Amino acid sequence: MEFSSGRARLKQGRLAGDRRELYPHSLQFYLEPPTESISLVEFESFAIDRLKLLKVVENLGVSHVRGSDTYKTKLESELRKLKFPYKALAEDDYEARRKDHISHFILRLAYCQSEELRRWFLQQEMDLLRYRFNELTDGLRQKFLEHVNLSFEAISEDLKSELANELCASTPGLGMIKVKEQMFYKVGLADAVDLFRARRVFIKDGFAYVPLKEIDAIVLNNYRTKLSKALALSMIITWAFSFSIPSGSLKSSIN
Repeated sequence: MEFSSGRARLKQGRLAGDRRELYPHSLQFYLEPPTESISLVEFESFAIDRLKLLKVVENLGVSHVRGSDTYKTKLESELRKLKFPYKALAEDDYEARRKDHISHFILRLAYCQSEELRRWFLQQEMDLLRYRFNELTDGLRQKFLEHVNLSFEAISEDLKSELANELCASTPGLGMIKVKEQMFYKVGLADAVDLFRARRVFIKDGFAYVPLKEIDAIVLNNYRTKLSKALALSMIITWAFSFSIPSGSLKSSIN
C-alpha cells in the first residue's frame, strides 16, 4: 500500500477501468493485502471510521444480545453511516468494499503491537464477520464459502427429507419441524471435529451434516485461525522493520 494524492488515485482508477472484480463479494477473510496507492487523508479517514465501527460492535455486544433484531438494526445503521458494505446484494458498493478491505489492514497493523490489542481486534472483527455472514442470503452464503475455499455444500431438500429422522435425532434442539425449516451443510469431518465430539451433528460416510445455526461457528473458527496467524505475522514484520532503520538515519532524515 503506497501513498498518493487523491487526484492520482482517481487517475489510476480510470486507467485501470472497472475494478469491481477485485471485490466479487461484500464479505471476505482479508487474505490479500491492498496493493494500490492511497492518500494520507484517505488513510487517516479509513482508520478512524474502522475504529468507530469496531467500537460500536464492541458496545453493542455488551448492551444487546448478539443477533437480536435491535443488535442487527443498530449495527446496520452504523455500517450505512460509515459507508461500509451492509447489504450483500448491492452491486454498486465497490467503494464501500474497497474501504472495508483497506481499513481492515490499516487497523491490523495498528493492533498487532500487543497481546491485549490483538485480542480486542480479533474479537470485534469476528463479531462483525458473524453479523455479515448471517445476513447473507442462502445463495450468497454458498458463494462466499466457495470464495474462501470452504467446500461446504448445502444439501438438497430431497436428501434432507431422506435423512430427516437421523438429522432430528442427532442435532440437539431441532425437532422435526425445525429440521425441515433449517438448511443443512455437508461438511468434511475434519472441519466439524468439535461438533462431532460434542455429538451435535449427524455423521455419514465421513461427512458431518451441519445445520445453518452451527455453520457460522465453523466459519468463524476458520477465520479466527487465519486472522490470528496474520496478526502474529504483522507484529513480526512491524518489529523487524522498526529495527531495520538505524536511529542515526532517522535523526539525519529529520534534521
